[in-house]
Amino acid sequence: MLTSQIVQERGSPEQLILGTEEYRQFHSYVKDKFLPRPHVSLIFHFEDRPTVFNDSEIRLESFFVVPIISHAVILGFDGRMDTFVVNCRPTVFSKLFDIDLSKSTAQRIKLSHQLFFPLWSELKNLRKKSGRAACFSEFVESLAPVYIPDAVDQLYDKIVNRGMDTSLKLLMNECNASKSTLLRRFISRTGVCPKTLMRIVRLNQLWKTVKDKNKKIDFQEMAYLGNYFDQAHFINDFKSIIGETPGFFFKRNLSGVRLLSGMQN
Repeated sequence: MLTSQIVQERGSPEQLILGTEEYRQFHSYVKDKFLPRPHVSLIFHFEDRPTVFNDSEIRLESFFVVPIISHAVILGFDGRMDTFVVNCRPTVFSKLFDIDLSKSTAQRIKLSHQLFFPLWSELKNLRKKSGRAACFSEFVESLAPVYIPDAVDQLYDKIVNRGMDTSLKLLMNECNASKSTLLRRFISRTGVCPKTLMRIVRLNQLWKTVKDKNKKIDFQEMAYLGNYFDQAHFINDFKSIIGETPGFFFKRNLSGVRLLSGMQN
């Protein structure tokens, strides 16, 4: 059985770490969708590693970064798993580790073996979630004890916090920076354009409103809450990102999706 512990509180340093997740599985199997999320995730696998199913089956590495992806992918967990996940602000992560997220078209980014393998080894020997979170925080603080947010960080936070009900033009104007420069730097430090991030944020927030799986979902109301032009716009946007219509998606068992995507209610 796959179990997970999800901590939504921000870690330290708070500018980088949004929260941590821990997954444990012993000789069981789950396969379902990993939904796009509006942040990057550092993944550390200490036992068996999952498989991503695209055109071919790919066994994932022991440690890597999941960037912001624009489409859902299929993941399979099999065997014995002990996985630690650190969810981070992409704008801060890319700047601290000098990684241009726009240059990667893959669904994962390899990390420096020289820098991260010692950290992976240390984390592996720590079994308590709090110990691993503290260890990662100490690792980051040793690299960059002070971080000063800039206009790119501001725009990211505004989209995540207000993207459901505020226009992108207004949010960008509030950042007091050249629009072209801000857009270019935003793509470099998140891997996606602001509009794509807003679409992902919107669907993530709507998905979290579905708490009762036995209650009939009002898709017209979801379209209204998501500030879509109409219900057809909502359905098309949902299908383009999730790969299924909302009608089909919400009718099936979503326990695997919730676990793999860190979206337990």
